[in-house]
Order: sequence, then structure tokens, then C-alpha cells
Amino acid sequence: MPTQPTPTMHDVARVAGVSVSTVSRVVNNERYVHPDTRSRVVEAIAELGFQRNEAARALRPGQTSDTIGLVIADIANPFFSAIARGAEDVVREHGHMLIVGNSGLDFERERDLVQELVRRRVDGLLVVPTAHDHADLHTELSRWAPIVYVDRAPRGVRADAVVLDNKAGAVRAVDYLVRAGHRRIGYVGGDPAVVTGHHRLAGYKQALKAGGLEFDEALVRFGNHTAEAAEETVAELLNGPTKADAIFADNNRMTVGALHAIRRVRTEAGLAGFDDVELADLLPRPIALVTHDTIELGRRAARLLFDRIAGSAGPPRRITLRTRMLVRGGS
Repeated sequence: MPTQPTPTMHDVARVAGVSVSTVSRVVNNERYVHPDTRSRVVEAIAELGFQRNEAARALRPGQTSDTIGLVIADIANPFFSAIARGAEDVVREHGHMLIVGNSGLDFERERDLVQELVRRRVDGLLVVPTAHDHADLHTELSRWAPIVYVDRAPRGVRADAVVLDNKAGAVRAVDYLVRAGHRRIGYVGGDPAVVTGHHRLAGYKQALKAGGLEFDEALVRFGNHTAEAAEETVAELLNGPTKADAIFADNNRMTVGALHAIRRVRTEAGLAGFDDVELADLLPRPIALVTHDTIELGRRAARLLFDRIAGSAGPPRRITLRTRMLVRGGS
């Protein structure tokens, strides 16, 4: 008879319906494993005849590190800094330390960061994904550590993610401009492949249609990745052939650039933006802003991650946080 292959941690994880890292925690009698999950793993080990000494050959070396990795797009942006703050609150509650990396929205850099964090044996990963397809990278890394995506879902894979209600927020902001009497509303954004931009553009189109306005591609400008680039784009929209009379900026950097352009052009154009902007209350003109609890975004993602670390099974979860619109400044 042919010899049966020796069972590995991957086999145990498959039978128990948990991650390999959860099996490792049970094998090493570590914390953060739910009793029901521990029982399933123990039963799978007995069923398969798994031997503890296979751990060194089946899994990355060493014990868990009591660290969590966070990869964000731009650590200098207050939006991403707030995500890090919220995540760190929960990470510290669990006796872990947060390690933060900055991808700059570059997929190769993101890939290098998450691979290095896994090599350093982080217990889990929080990732603000780039616009690149993540199917292969997620498959490779999720074998070793649970992953929760923050602010946007990854392309090409169903995975745990905590996001904002981007479309509804954009609808509110653009509707505000329509109700204020604006008829040529420009859209200024970054990378159109990023899912947040896709949903905000959909909200922009929906609000225009509801207000009886035609969608005009000439008023939509993507490819702006800094406040300075947005300033030039908005100045062109306001002062050029398009003759926009209002702007919807799809993130805080775009809004800052739009404010500079409106001042430079010396126009009374309307302005609405997604994300809050520091010191907006001090502006001499009113501005409609889609706001949200960004710190809670980080907290919720970290809580979901620790649920997975503890062995919580089930299909990928999508948590969507509501937004609201405030009119700031102009007082």
C-alpha cells in the first residue's frame, strides 16, 4: 500500500475551517483562541494524526510576535493618520504593538511591505490596498496571517474589509450643490481605478440625474494625486472652456487644492468635498464636507482582525460605516 502523506498544519486548518496561524496558536497553547475554535482544531489534529514536530516544517519559524502590521497610503494625510490612531487603540488593548508602513499607493511597495511584515511574523495585517489586483498577493499572504482591508476593498478577491458609504456621501454633497443652484459641477479626483473613486463618481452621477442635470465627461478630471495638481485642475475647470460653476472634490487633498484655485481665480464657485478638512470652520466661505469617524474606521478594522486572529471563521465580512454632510465655514 502507498504511504499516506504526513498531515501538516495546512491540513489541520482546512479540516477545522480556520487559518494556519490559528492552528499554530493552538499547537503552541497561546492566547486569543476562542474555546470553540480551539476544540475544532484539537478534533482536527486527532482526526488527522497531526504531530506537533511538523510545525517547524509546515509553518514559518518562530513564535507569534504580539505585533500587528498596518500598511496605509500616505502617513502625512490626516485621513490615514486617523485610521492608524484608531487601529492602535485596539491593538494596545490586546497587548500588541502596531507597525506602520507607507505604500504611497504603489503596488510594488505595498507588496514588499506586507511580505516583509509577514516575514517578521506579525499576528495580522491591516491594509489600505492600492488599485492593483490583489488576488495572488492575498492568496499568498493570508495563509500566514489574517488580513483585513481598510477604507477600500481589494480588487480581484473577496476579503474582510471595513469601508465608508462612499456613494451615499457623494450623493449628499453633490445634491447640496445642485440645490444651491449650480448647474455645471466639476468632479476632481485621483486614480479612477481605486474603488473609493469609482463609488464617489457613481454618487456624483446619481445626484446630477436626480437634479435634472446631464452628465458631462468634460467636467470630470481624474489623475490628481496632490493638492497642487488639484489646484491646477480646478483653476482650469473654473476658468477654461468648461466654465464649471461648482466643484466636487473627492478627497481632502483635492478639496485643499480646490480652495486654493477658487481663491486664485477669484470666483464665487460652489465647493463640496469628501472627508473633513482641518480648520474648515475658519474659512470665510461655506463649504459642504462629507464627514465620518475615521478613527472608528481604524478601530472597527482592528476589532475584526482580532476576531479572525482568535479563530472566528465564516465568509469574508464587509462592514460599511455611514457618513454625514456638514456645511462648515462662512461665519
